Amino acid sequence: MPRMFLNGTAMSGGADHHLVGDAPLVARTRTAPRYRFHAVDGRYPALEEGGEAAVEGEVYEMTYAQLREVLLPGEPDGLELGVVELADGSGSLAMVLRAGHPAPRTDISRLASWRAYREAS
Repeated sequence: MPRMFLNGTAMSGGADHHLVGDAPLVARTRTAPRYRFHAVDGRYPALEEGGEAAVEGEVYEMTYAQLREVLLPGEPDGLELGVVELADGSGSLAMVLRAGHPAPRTDISRLASWRAYREAS
């Protein structure tokens, strides 16, 4: 089964965690330190390659049907499905910033955590 790295509202305790359903949590981890992390329009987080942030998140094992029919349709237009490197060197599916997306965004790489950003906002 594919693994999906979540770093925003679908993480445990988040408003969209219901989209994860009964998918098992594999790990609480971080990405490798090679990303920029943004708050897009103040509404959702987005990963982008080319930085030094090790972003906090959770990895879930999800079926392709669950990804296709439940999780992905709930994602904002500014994100697309990609692959990220995790702290242990393994890869995972993840939602990443869509190239050229025009929405205003704030760099929150120094926090490297959507929860920390929301608490500070």
